[in-house]
Amino acid sequence: MTDEMHPQVAAVLKQAQRLQSIVDDQLHKMNSETFTATDEAETVEVTLNGYHYLTAAFISDGLLRLGARTVEARINEALRNATAAATQSIETDRARIDAAVAEITARLQSPDPM
Repeated sequence: MTDEMHPQVAAVLKQAQRLQSIVDDQLHKMNSETFTATDEAETVEVTLNGYHYLTAAFISDGLLRLGARTVEARINEALRNATAAATQSIETDRARIDAAVAEITARLQSPDPM
């Protein structure tokens, strides 16, 4: 018996490593990427991390004098803007990952998966 690996097993392992690399890259991105946005008047700035958690908020001096409803509306506007940017990034990532997984699957199903 030889220690040589069957070509199909080698191909599956190669594609599994590629998939693991894609997952690792995405986790790194989620751990390091941030999304910062403001309200239209630029009186509130918020930052979300790659998991959509609020990590920072800045309220301009004097904004609180305009009342709680105004401050709430501007915070919510900034949060919506940051969430939209984060959502767009996730959708782009999802499309990229889906395409890579489809390619990996197609390679594994082809007669010569190498």
